[in-house]
Amino acid sequence: MPRWRIGLAGLGASAALFIVTAMTEGTAVAYPQWQLTTGSARCNECHYAPAGGGLITNYGRDAIGEELSTFEGNGGLLHGKVTPPPWLAAGADVRGAFVANGVQDPSGPTVAAFPMQADVSARVAIPKGFSVAATLGYLGQIRSNTEVVPNDSFQPNTASSFISREHYVMWQPAAVGPYVRAGRFYAPFGLRFLEHIFYTRRDLGFDELQETYNVSGGWSLPAWELHLTAFAPDFVRHMGSDERGFAAYYERRLLSDRLALAAQGRIADAPGATRYIWGGVGKFYLVPLRTLFLGELDVVHLSVDGNAVGLRTQMIGLGGFSVLPVRGLIVTALGERYQQDVAVRDAAWTATDLLVNWFPYPHVEAQVMGRLQFPAGTAATKTLFAQLHYFF
Repeated sequence: MPRWRIGLAGLGASAALFIVTAMTEGTAVAYPQWQLTTGSARCNECHYAPAGGGLITNYGRDAIGEELSTFEGNGGLLHGKVTPPPWLAAGADVRGAFVANGVQDPSGPTVAAFPMQADVSARVAIPKGFSVAATLGYLGQIRSNTEVVPNDSFQPNTASSFISREHYVMWQPAAVGPYVRAGRFYAPFGLRFLEHIFYTRRDLGFDELQETYNVSGGWSLPAWELHLTAFAPDFVRHMGSDERGFAAYYERRLLSDRLALAAQGRIADAPGATRYIWGGVGKFYLVPLRTLFLGELDVVHLSVDGNAVGLRTQMIGLGGFSVLPVRGLIVTALGERYQQDVAVRDAAWTATDLLVNWFPYPHVEAQVMGRLQFPAGTAATKTLFAQLHYFF
């Protein structure tokens, strides 16, 4: 999601920039740990978006109030104090965060607390199966207006306070069946974790604020779903990804919705480089242990124009498990690998992650994440990240 990022008093500009850009999450995609584990096989049972993520449906709000929080409550808008008309859905998200980041600095780890998100979202249903949805957020700046703005930031940065990372019009006559949508959003692809710092997001074109403009269509059915997306760079504010191309994602659910297997592909052409990505996603829920095993593996063929090295092959993967021991609690352990060139053994990043997500009451989430990264040839980095999330 768009993040409220501010300068951190007492820290150097470079340290502050690293902390906020590295640890703030990207789009509020979804919680992949809840697919198959909660009785819902399709992500669009709880979300209006065909592949999940973003604004939640009334079914999703009921689930949060009655099944997904430790203590029951009202998951409705403003805790049920407001009942919007049937054609309107709305919501808001606010997050605050704390981070301690250690990069073998003799002066010790860098510590900071900062606001991270302030978003409002709305969806308006139009007759004949059409709808319009948008998210508006406040994005703070940690750079001065005199500094160079990178290509992945809004330009000019003096007009960056309010942004809409996602807005689209969609035709979807029913939750089960075909759909077509056009606008700004992430093409359905991968496990779609919230954490944009994972290599499967950061290095495949789904980093923070890298949503593209798309025309997407497909089918979402009880046993399978297919999503096809043509995408192009943001032509409105000229920020984020500069890639254009096509993405496809097909998922099949088996074993009475305890197993989900997916195949995916993406062709992304940018100035000076083209990436051909293909891979797969898998989830298996072991009911007696209340444990979901999940993983994603992608192979990237990178062609760099004018580079004598020619075609380079990369591999990016993530795998692990999530345990849901009691209602409202998710404990996830993951391992990551980004092989920047399979022909060069030491050209790799490895990471391990431990995440604890607790939903004590409807509308409230607390998360603690520990992360170890092992860049090839350098010392390990250690990160402790905590956030408190409240949504209306």
